[in-house]
Amino acid sequence: MPQGTQIIPVGPEAAEAACTVIRQSITHCCVLDHANDPAILTAWLVNKTPENLAAWMSAPGAAVWGAHRGVGHALLREAEAHARQSRLAALGLESTRTAEAFYRRNGYEPAGAVQSWAGLQAQPMRKVF
Repeated sequence: MPQGTQIIPVGPEAAEAACTVIRQSITHCCVLDHANDPAILTAWLVNKTPENLAAWMSAPGAAVWGAHRGVGHALLREAEAHARQSRLAALGLESTRTAEAFYRRNGYEPAGAVQSWAGLQAQPMRKVF
């Protein structure tokens, strides 16, 4: 497990949030499986409710974990380590507005004018090693 990543046991109190993640994952990441066929998707999602997840999480012998803070940080550190091993002097990226504070906390600085695409904005950022 990457340093800083927190994987913790969770209980039924996390069922609603977990249900949202599961439903979005199925809907958006499993298209090869359901091919956006409404009948298949409906059948797959019908039992993915907060109530059912809470029951499954509360079942005797059930073990459920969640990953919290540190996942993004661990992934960024891995990318930076790879860049250093490749003898790069700096690492650049285009940050969404949402992620900009995260990158700033991790040593990245703005590196140019904000870019726009399809109504979205991205701030070029760079970290020198």
